Amino acid sequence: MAETFKESILTEQKLKDFTFVKARIHDLQEFRKQQHYGTNLESLWAESDREYVPHRLGTKSRRNIVSDEDKGWRGALVSLGTSNWQSDIAQTNPYTKIQTALSILVDRNPSGVFLPASKRYTATTELIKQLYQRSWEYSKSKNQLKLFIYNLAKYGWSAARTYPLRITRKVKVLEVYNQDDPESSEYKEKEIVEFNDIFRENLDPWNVWIDDMARPSNQFSIRDWCWRKIYPMDAAKEEFGKYKNWKFVTPGGITTDKVVQINDSNKQFKEKNLVEVYFYENRLKDLFMVIANGIPVIIEPLPISDAKGIKKLSLWQAYWTLRNAESPYGIGIYEAIRYDQKMLDRIRNMTIDQLTLSIYKMFFYTGTQMLQETGDIKITPGVGKQVLNPRDVNWLEVPGPGQDAWLGIERFKKDIDESSGISDTLEGTITGKTAFEVAQAKEAALKRIKSPLDNVLEALDTEAYITISLIQILYSIPETYKIADPNLIEDYLQEVGSDPDLYERDEEGTFTAKVYPEFPLQLEEDEGGNLIETGKTQFFRVKPKLMQWEGIVTVKAQSILTGSKQVDKALELEMYNILIPLLAQPPEIYAKLGKNLVRLYDKDPRDILPDSWIATEGQNPQDQPLFIPAAEAQAMGQPTVPGAATQAPGAATQAPRAAVTAEIPSRPTNLAQKLVARISNPFRRV
Repeated sequence: MAETFKESILTEQKLKDFTFVKARIHDLQEFRKQQHYGTNLESLWAESDREYVPHRLGTKSRRNIVSDEDKGWRGALVSLGTSNWQSDIAQTNPYTKIQTALSILVDRNPSGVFLPASKRYTATTELIKQLYQRSWEYSKSKNQLKLFIYNLAKYGWSAARTYPLRITRKVKVLEVYNQDDPESSEYKEKEIVEFNDIFRENLDPWNVWIDDMARPSNQFSIRDWCWRKIYPMDAAKEEFGKYKNWKFVTPGGITTDKVVQINDSNKQFKEKNLVEVYFYENRLKDLFMVIANGIPVIIEPLPISDAKGIKKLSLWQAYWTLRNAESPYGIGIYEAIRYDQKMLDRIRNMTIDQLTLSIYKMFFYTGTQMLQETGDIKITPGVGKQVLNPRDVNWLEVPGPGQDAWLGIERFKKDIDESSGISDTLEGTITGKTAFEVAQAKEAALKRIKSPLDNVLEALDTEAYITISLIQILYSIPETYKIADPNLIEDYLQEVGSDPDLYERDEEGTFTAKVYPEFPLQLEEDEGGNLIETGKTQFFRVKPKLMQWEGIVTVKAQSILTGSKQVDKALELEMYNILIPLLAQPPEIYAKLGKNLVRLYDKDPRDILPDSWIATEGQNPQDQPLFIPAAEAQAMGQPTVPGAATQAPGAATQAPRAAVTAEIPSRPTNLAQKLVARISNPFRRV
């Protein structure tokens, strides 16, 4: 049984922060319930959830209680005046348009242009770029980006966060298996690390509340935000159990998937022991807080900061299209088409009903007047109605839907396309005979969703700066090993060249070896010591000095959009037709023009142009390269241990260098290799 929490155990400052955050979360929730420029967002979002799923309109009818007095059956509710022949199908335009937008806007992991803030960061620009791209691939973040864009298109606003995720747990690993008596097999308890890297998480917009003073396209206007999660108690204990206030937490809180109760649409989990957890970040107060069922489990400074120490929220968010210049909550696809959608459903179902009546005719026949008949006739296809004249059977001739009905349906479909920006071309309809015509049609269609795409890229730019800050923090944390044997210490110092960055020795003489994270990257050095991209993968073990970088990051639109092989081929042929005649001219005249032309087609000049056209700028022959191949280091008599610094004689102030190994040794022979072999994750705190 959990102990009783008392606020008196908190320090004065923590109690003040706790009181502030509780009131602030309530204010943020109440703010979103208000009308936002004439729209109740949460009611609209609930309608979007309902209308997105393919469904029937469900025409309502009058229901009465009817009983059978002869047989003594009890009364039951029955629908009067209804039949099942009329069409009540809701066309799946919200589903189709949102899925089309999702398939177009994200197909690959994002990549961008990294521009260093000064010359001192040029050498490590490519390193930071590839570590950024690797973080997307390693954590499988493209799927989270898809969920982000899905929410963005449906609700008009979406939120996600980037943060360091470390998942560890204790398990029992089989050591000795007894075939004769399996129950006596021996197991050894150990702690395993399932994930230990940068993670991107899409968040449910229903459970995210941002600063009420936030403005669109202004990241500095967002001072604080909070988000909510529901945890099973065992999962929450695994994540927060190491904090001293966790002992006060008990299951409880609002444990449905949403806080807001709208049309009984909330999902109630079957798990019984659940706990409601709120997370809060404040950039100006430098405050991060986790509240589990009313108990402040974590109260500490924000964990994310850049190289200058400027604190950052883990949030990145975007709107689909502007609702108002003062509102960060945008207009999504469903909201843009909902009135046209309702009219289309009405006209379409009426047209189908008339088509049914024109094919499956209703008729009248003669007979005796029935007392139950009222004389009212309800049109129903294929049904005969009794009349007084016994000599005639008359068919009800209903004309089929005219051309106006079908043209009206097409007109409403076009209105929906124009409102949503998702046209037939984007949905896959071929609107040209040649590759050029197809490319032109697709380019014109993409202009309609340029604004949402720009907003997604703006969010990804914000995310990139968060990722770089985490790279600089997390990848600078080494694995540490304490060594007591003087002989092993001497061997290690020889292997690392006595690099002070790779070991520590305290006042008591305790020796600690430091081994930094290792990454497979496609990098090599040019003649100026700058890292450039190459097709060959090498394993780099880098030190904190190599993580220092500042600059501007711009995510490229083409890096995430769905590509077209046919269109790409046509564009490349066009580029080569223009470029090939220039290659016969002197490079000193046309080199700059050729580079700009290649970049215009989103290509890297190093991959297209001859080496003589690629001029290296800003080289300094006195600068040492940051990385040196292992074979070259051995030939020079320098240490090849990952992370070892190399230094030319008499050049104590030269740039740090780290050794590069083409592969991890499968059978470590020396001390440093044995330490490297023990590492199973990119980084770990000791």
